[in-house]
Amino acid sequence: MVQRPGLLRQFAREWPRTIALVFILVCTLMAFFAYLITSDKTPDVNRQISGIGLKKPGFTVTLLAFPKPGISENPSFLHFLLNGKEDDHRYLAVSNYKIDGDSLKYSLYEEDAHSGDLPVTTIHKIKWLLGDEVIKIDKSNQLYSITLEDGRHIELSENEVDDRLQQSGIIKRTYLLGTDLFGRSLLDRIILGIRYSLFIGFLAVLLSITIGTVIGMLSGYFGGKTDDVLSFLMNVAWSIPTLILVFAIVLVTGRGIQNIFIAVGLTMWVDAARLVRGQVLSLKKEKYVEVARTMGMSTPRILFRHILPNMLGPVIVIAVSNFASAIIVESGLSYLGFGIQPPTPSLGSILSENYGFILTGKPMLAIIPVVILLLLVLSFNLVGNGVRDIFDVKSNLQP
Repeated sequence: MVQRPGLLRQFAREWPRTIALVFILVCTLMAFFAYLITSDKTPDVNRQISGIGLKKPGFTVTLLAFPKPGISENPSFLHFLLNGKEDDHRYLAVSNYKIDGDSLKYSLYEEDAHSGDLPVTTIHKIKWLLGDEVIKIDKSNQLYSITLEDGRHIELSENEVDDRLQQSGIIKRTYLLGTDLFGRSLLDRIILGIRYSLFIGFLAVLLSITIGTVIGMLSGYFGGKTDDVLSFLMNVAWSIPTLILVFAIVLVTGRGIQNIFIAVGLTMWVDAARLVRGQVLSLKKEKYVEVARTMGMSTPRILFRHILPNMLGPVIVIAVSNFASAIIVESGLSYLGFGIQPPTPSLGSILSENYGFILTGKPMLAIIPVVILLLLVLSFNLVGNGVRDIFDVKSNLQP
């Protein structure tokens, strides 16, 4: 493994590669802390709000939050970080609202309607604050005495009620990238979609590198009939088109996140196996390997203690390159409906849901996920080229 002096500094001076690396790191952090960043904390960022579907970037609306009964448990921080949490409120988009004494009056959002033409709904503001669990409300001297379904009694002053409503009951929300057909935040969906694309890409690359490294080491080290059989297996796998092989695996294992990375990983191990085989054919002739054999070291120890560490550079390079391919394959599967299933978002499924709006005056719904996908793939390719230069790896997969 050759590492030329000063090449790390050269990598940093190549500004496209540096920007690509920063972009990957930012996307990774956003993906990991997705539920801390998004305005929608629900599982799969699937908060659907009627009346505000297909809005353009920068759309702003007023939301009234009404508590949902029966949702009181707060998940652990780790569970929330990985899965989000169920909404404890339902949200209505309104064109206007007014607190009139003890009542809340509001009109549901309609884009082109005049406020005077909209039907008005009136509810007691205590029911707005506490939800349907309220069964009795008494008021005396600016003090509300409230009876709930479970028999509890609560007393709140009028000022306390108004303050709590202003803090949690009225939300002014801006959708930076607009909304999709179901009134969900496109930005939130893309952030979580990046998480799944990177997650599946990482697992697929880990699986493919593991399989490819093991098969390549066995083929190159033992040679003979073992090499013939494993090389034939590589050639057969190499000859099958990637998408056809992925479709076949998905049809056998089923759809879902747990099966997608297996399907993608099983289509990419050949590159790693061919590269590792060539490296082992060269390294097993080195003197330190012959000395290890003479000392009676076992074959696994020779392979994993002496040969593998000396070919990590090429393996890392092929892993970074395969990452871009894994993201493309996963997005393609999700776009065609064989990958991640709704409502879980991925860049491919978001594009699949919105590509039809390109010709209906709302092209950003499809263009934005495509741009993010292209930037991710381009970034991994640029970083892969930089890593290849650092380790001085020749792009020759033939032994």
